[in-house]
Amino acid sequence: MRHVVALLFTSLASATAAHGAVIAQNQPLPPVKAGGVSFQDGIFSDGLASGGNQYYSQAFGQSFSIGAGNTATISNVTFWGASEYIGSQNPSGQQALSSNIASIQVSILRISGSTSTNYPVVANWSIPAAQLAQVRNGSYVPEILSPVFQISTALAGSISLGAGDYILSVGAILNNPKGDSFAWIDGEADGSLPGSRAYATTGDVSTEWGFWSPVTDGSSGAFVLEGTVVPAPGALVALAALGARRNRRRAN
Repeated sequence: MRHVVALLFTSLASATAAHGAVIAQNQPLPPVKAGGVSFQDGIFSDGLASGGNQYYSQAFGQSFSIGAGNTATISNVTFWGASEYIGSQNPSGQQALSSNIASIQVSILRISGSTSTNYPVVANWSIPAAQLAQVRNGSYVPEILSPVFQISTALAGSISLGAGDYILSVGAILNNPKGDSFAWIDGEADGSLPGSRAYATTGDVSTEWGFWSPVTDGSSGAFVLEGTVVPAPGALVALAALGARRNRRRAN
């Protein structure tokens, strides 16, 4: 059963981290302890480039927003994930995602202004698994008994996003399409607010793949996007005018 927790979902820069300001985040759902072991859950997610032709035929996405008048430049992403280890006698002892995961595809799609659920991709990165920083966090995923890893990477180049609603999709491209798959760990967002909804595209034919539908079971993807946010010019002018008025009051 999913535990109800406080929602921590940020759609504007709210903090400064090693890689810049936090542009948007959906922190992982806290682990549940059972029998002295900490467990977290997730949902299997394929990279968009798979075309739906991997075993689960499913890509998962988490929505986020850039506030009105702001422009955000994304440079780093952190997410939490696990994987299957089919045939392994010791899945819980693994120190990294399965070697069947060739790369992780990070994609950003724009919701705002779209007239179809085939949302346009505005940014796309494919990061070889060997280039991902993976750190075990001490929790495990039920059933597959995979450790949970905090995974982070810089995003080559830069993408600037204007105000609006977007989907972040994180999924794997597999060496063997029917082998070990990647699971994106649940975040705290429960979908009760439009800006915190999760989406999925499923199916292995062209008339199904690429069309996104809201996820209704409360699942969400845990992530942190970092970079820089530039406020609208009007906001800077307003702040300058406010400062001038305050200075005049001091002078009087």
